[in-house]
Amino acid sequence: MIMRIVSKAAFVVLLVGMIGCGSSDQQKTSSPSPVSSAQPASQAAADSAPKTYHLEGTVVSIDRQQKRLIIDGKDIPGFMAAMTMPYPVADDQTLNRVKPGDEITADVVAKDSDIHIDNVVVVKKAGTKK
Repeated sequence: MIMRIVSKAAFVVLLVGMIGCGSSDQQKTSSPSPVSSAQPASQAAADSAPKTYHLEGTVVSIDRQQKRLIIDGKDIPGFMAAMTMPYPVADDQTLNRVKPGDEITADVVAKDSDIHIDNVVVVKKAGTKK
């Protein structure tokens, strides 16, 4: 008799436990499928490719020793706000073609944390009227 009561009690406990652990449609959630952290080769190459931005500004000074032009640049949409900063250049010819006060355009080439300017064009020489 006691054995029968214990068996029924165990069955009820087991049944309640199964109901509690069971899932209903409301409890089911789809877990997102794992996404590979590895990028396709084409995406990785695109991420490491240099990006080019158009710069307009005025040459403030020339740092020949470090091969840099200090430029008071206008806003570069999608890259940086207007500011005066040094821009490295690739060759001495660029340093020799410009003078402080020249208004220029150039390409800012950015790759990772390195930037430099290329294709510098003087659009207005210092001291000339438009």
